Amino acid sequence: MTLPRSGEWRIFAAATAAGLVHGLDDAFVHRGPGLGLGQHALAGALAVVAAVAGAAVFARLRPGLRAALALGFGALALTNGALHAVHGAEHGAAGGDVTGVLAAVGGIVLVVLAAAIPWRHRGERAAGTARRWTTRAVAAVGVLLGVVLVLGPIGMGIVGTHKWRTPVGAPPDRSYAEVGFRASDGLRLAGWYRPSRNGAAVLVVHGGSSDRKGSVAHARMLARHGYGVLLYDARGRGRSEGMDNNYGWDWPKDVAGALAFLKRRPDVDPRRIGAIGLSTGADVLLEVAGTRHDLAALVTDGAAAGSFEDWHRLRGNDLGAVPGWFMFTTMRVTSGDGPGPPLEDLVPKITAPTLMISAGTDIEREFNDLYERAAGGRIAHWSLPRAHHTRAIRERPRAYERTVVGFLDRALR
Repeated sequence: MTLPRSGEWRIFAAATAAGLVHGLDDAFVHRGPGLGLGQHALAGALAVVAAVAGAAVFARLRPGLRAALALGFGALALTNGALHAVHGAEHGAAGGDVTGVLAAVGGIVLVVLAAAIPWRHRGERAAGTARRWTTRAVAAVGVLLGVVLVLGPIGMGIVGTHKWRTPVGAPPDRSYAEVGFRASDGLRLAGWYRPSRNGAAVLVVHGGSSDRKGSVAHARMLARHGYGVLLYDARGRGRSEGMDNNYGWDWPKDVAGALAFLKRRPDVDPRRIGAIGLSTGADVLLEVAGTRHDLAALVTDGAAAGSFEDWHRLRGNDLGAVPGWFMFTTMRVTSGDGPGPPLEDLVPKITAPTLMISAGTDIEREFNDLYERAAGGRIAHWSLPRAHHTRAIRERPRAYERTVVGFLDRALR
């Protein structure tokens, strides 16, 4: 049976096609430097299936379901496209920004269509006043729950793997050299290195959706005490190859390359290499230290959850598990990667002297308490409830420097 292709269907199909063009561009053309064609094949295939299936069923659906489908497709296309639109406006169009703007326009059209469909079809089905308002109330609650529990988390997952890069700029001063090295899987990474004056060096790993600029304050603190410092852009950030993932999946491969770089330095004793991780970088270093034993000291500032399983270990099956599952599943699909093992299982395997710092939210402190218990008391935990996430170095500078550098001095000297 051939269904009439109404104006609504044409608008839906055209706007969805705009989003699909960008999805395919994102997956196969501008997939990220250094990445193979298969990295995002699943995401590209799902985009095609969703677009074709949506167009096939749209005309068969009742107005309320057509509006819901248009809203879902539109919100996701607009989220992805808006990232490219912002990047193009702030830093000039590059990569997939052109098709990204096209997707953003398509997303806007779909959202407007979702709002227009119920208005155009109001009163078509005879019903009493009470029933009409009951239906509207149920629909409003359904939309709210769908946005909070499903669409919002999926959008966060898209942002978590698509945050645009920003210019890195010049090194902090002339003592820092531009350096490059390869991650253990071959991706080319870029960073700055300041030579050691005391024979020890510290690797500084920035937070999610950041780059090496986010760890300059820590580098300067360490340099004042003679440590060599390597700060670099994780994969997909700054000038490094690869794709962004703000939960640090695959970052252990970057850390492996960074440690190999430091071990080759003539100014560094390979037995005296430590690391500081900030936010996502802290999660990643807990994973690294739990799987290899060549770090002589570890400081984590702002560790929390690196995966859905980490969250589930702390909170169980509370309501937050639903949006968390959608967000992390979206990141798996859009990145083509998966998380590492649960941090609670890795922390007991850490042999390096470790200082964990938590600040800001209760959830951050709770995660660090969990890891402290898992380590059986072998890890020191410094909690700063009045400081903000990874901001203690600026908000409590003297205490922070005294505590962190004192810890590193004892472990590395």
